[in-house]
Amino acid sequence: MAYITKRGSSYSVRYTYQDEHGKSCDKWESFPTKEEATNRKKQIEHELAAGTFLIPSSVTVAEFLMDWLPKQCSKHKWAPKTYTHTVAMIQNLVVPYLGKKQIQKVQTYDLEQFYATLSRTPRGLYKQGVKQTLTDKQKRQFLTGASIREVHAMLKTAFSYAVEWGLLLKSPIPREAPKSTSEERAIWDEKTMLAALQTMTDPTLHLAVHLSMILSLRVGEILGLQPGDIDFDAADGRGTITVGRSLQRTEKAALEKTDPNQIYHIFPDQREGSSSALVLKKPKTKKSSRTLYLTRPLKEELLAWLEKLRQDELAMDGRYRNCGQLFRLPNGMPVAPEALSKWYRTWRAEHPEFEKIVFHGLRHSSATYQLIESGGNIKAVQGNTGHATTGI
Repeated sequence: MAYITKRGSSYSVRYTYQDEHGKSCDKWESFPTKEEATNRKKQIEHELAAGTFLIPSSVTVAEFLMDWLPKQCSKHKWAPKTYTHTVAMIQNLVVPYLGKKQIQKVQTYDLEQFYATLSRTPRGLYKQGVKQTLTDKQKRQFLTGASIREVHAMLKTAFSYAVEWGLLLKSPIPREAPKSTSEERAIWDEKTMLAALQTMTDPTLHLAVHLSMILSLRVGEILGLQPGDIDFDAADGRGTITVGRSLQRTEKAALEKTDPNQIYHIFPDQREGSSSALVLKKPKTKKSSRTLYLTRPLKEELLAWLEKLRQDELAMDGRYRNCGQLFRLPNGMPVAPEALSKWYRTWRAEHPEFEKIVFHGLRHSSATYQLIESGGNIKAVQGNTGHATTGI
């Protein structure tokens, strides 16, 4: 039952409800006129009788998302990188704009305005929830439509749980996701690939770029390879390489929150007191585990690389720390993704004659044809990866 009480010049509706823990709670709502109070009293009594009453909550968007996050992570067995990325989205793209608003007061219009604000927001304006000072150039580099769509997808999932948990009667998420404008991706043709490789004198960078171009591999997949993944005699001597792991750097705090079954190995710190760690983890998806054919030049380079690793170990005279990876530093420790990316950026800065593409973009340059030498002839065939690759 609900009751109306006149309090000064206003009218209050008093009612009792049970919270999510089954505890009986009293609530007062004030209205300027008796008519409004009467309408609210009827609504409350109807909702209580029908079981559709929304339990009042002052939980903010920020509080809700940080409560939802670990539950979602545990339920879906997220990888550490997924957890870290989602935390960053919440801290840097949601909380500064919607964090203090009570979740029960968020309307669809608020979210439409929020997306519009994000479309005018420079990338990197917030880091770990702290507003940054940007240069004039950085202020003109806005968030992409893809980033805003990613925020939309995350909120859509989170608010559906708010409905399921009884915090909301329905989700306020707009029916249509923000539009994403696709930009044409720069790629290199076979001639450019060959020319670029010929300028790379660092054997580590050369092999990594060669693998990315030929086999369409991501940085983590390249650095996750191990010598045992290579079978030089497979496919009638053509040779194959099997992709089944990814090497990533992740925050140690994220490792504590995520599914340990996603991690094969955590490498020891190379710097004391580091807040992050290199980990060997399961691939991005089940389809990411695959066996790929080698080209003759790539096979020859891999054989030479394994000999280089053997020579590095001999040169260290017992001080070699064999991490077990295909890509190693001269002391045997693993090559980190940020190191490989830095070496590539340095090379790119030294060779402005090549169209600029990020390392990840190299794998898309393989999407022309896989060229295989056969009896001195080169012919085009479709690769077994779903991507075509060059026979460099």
